[in-house]
Amino acid sequence: MAMMLSHEEAVRFLTDVLKIDSIPDKLTNDKAALLNEIINLYQQKIPFQSITVISRRGEDQRISTMDDIKDQILSTQGGLCYDHNVFMKHLLEALGFEASFNACDIGLDGVQDHVSVLVKSLVKPGDMYYIDVGSSNPFFQAIPLDFNKESPVYKCGFQVYKFVKEGKEFSWWQKVNRSNSILPLNAEDIIIDGWKKYMTFTLEPREIEYFRDHMIKHFVTQNPPMPGHTFLQVMLAVVFPGQKLLAIRGTSLFHENDEGKIEKTKIGSKEELVGLYAKYFPQLPGDLVTIAVDKMKYNFEK
Repeated sequence: MAMMLSHEEAVRFLTDVLKIDSIPDKLTNDKAALLNEIINLYQQKIPFQSITVISRRGEDQRISTMDDIKDQILSTQGGLCYDHNVFMKHLLEALGFEASFNACDIGLDGVQDHVSVLVKSLVKPGDMYYIDVGSSNPFFQAIPLDFNKESPVYKCGFQVYKFVKEGKEFSWWQKVNRSNSILPLNAEDIIIDGWKKYMTFTLEPREIEYFRDHMIKHFVTQNPPMPGHTFLQVMLAVVFPGQKLLAIRGTSLFHENDEGKIEKTKIGSKEELVGLYAKYFPQLPGDLVTIAVDKMKYNFEK
């Protein structure tokens, strides 16, 4: 596959959008620190959001093309996991990192419909790091996968998580906190000793074509509907300014306070919802937000 970004475009993105300086020096002297800086600042500025795909009509519905992804990320509009992590893989390759696509089963239903990125030989030859900038659950650093059985416990704002290795399979576990999440627990969730199993993956590298069949349900309305969750069913925008969650999901606004607790506010009208998107996500075109709201046909609480 042709590169999405040239080295010059990648450096310009880091400089102009993420406001990272001294890039040549960092690439030469501490690539791991630069990678973590990219991951951190990227998620503070560019939202995970479903507005773009929901607002597309009929024949305009499509899995994002490389041009779509490049335009959405460079403009800081963001998108779904596919958009974010496809861009991130190309960005890192353009900067000289050894990166590959990774396929994840995020619903624990045998369907690998989440795209993430693996970076190899970052600190020493052959080491492997997990990268994910396309989720409503933040990782503000690259996660080393060289542990034997279980990773250290990581804390990213409201989220506490760890990784577990069993044979060739890795799993991501979240500490359960029923009052501090934007997503409810489900009856089928796997919970052991207060930890929820969220996702599994292996270290097998994938080509972009592997994901296309799995991504259709998130980008194109299916009739009859495909089983499982699709982001065409809920308006969602999530970003992490100052490493704190700020999100609109459906008709609720979520904000992480200084104590790391998530505060939830119900939204009372279409006008208020559109206004909140304009306030907190001004990079999303207002006409697309309005189209998405009209499609959802939300019943607002008075």
